[in-house]
Amino acid sequence: MGDQARWLLIVEKAYRGSIETQYADVLYCVPDLHRQSGGCDVALRGPAVGYALDTGPRPTLRLGNRTLDTLPHPPASVAKLLAAGVTVLVEQDGLAALGRTAAERLLPGVRVIEGDDLAARWPSYEQVWFL
Repeated sequence: MGDQARWLLIVEKAYRGSIETQYADVLYCVPDLHRQSGGCDVALRGPAVGYALDTGPRPTLRLGNRTLDTLPHPPASVAKLLAAGVTVLVEQDGLAALGRTAAERLLPGVRVIEGDDLAARWPSYEQVWFL
């Protein structure tokens, strides 16, 4: 793993604060961190694995008489990360929890790893962050 990224960013909580931060999601700052750190890998675990699935158009949410159509769309953020050269990893357990067809809906370029593989990679990173 000689060319491993310097920072590992782990996301486990999904859709936290989506209404409060309608313009962005937890992945919003990752392109800048990737650029400033010399490289990042992003690992999606648990419910956050859903960020890496092709889910179609941006969702809307209806609250009473108000429709919110400015919610973040994490699959679009993941696609931007991949385009910027960020390695995006998803844990197999989280993927399996999303149903038998989840692997077929992964965005192109996302890598699937076993849960134990993630912890084994930690020593090769300069920093490990939980976002």
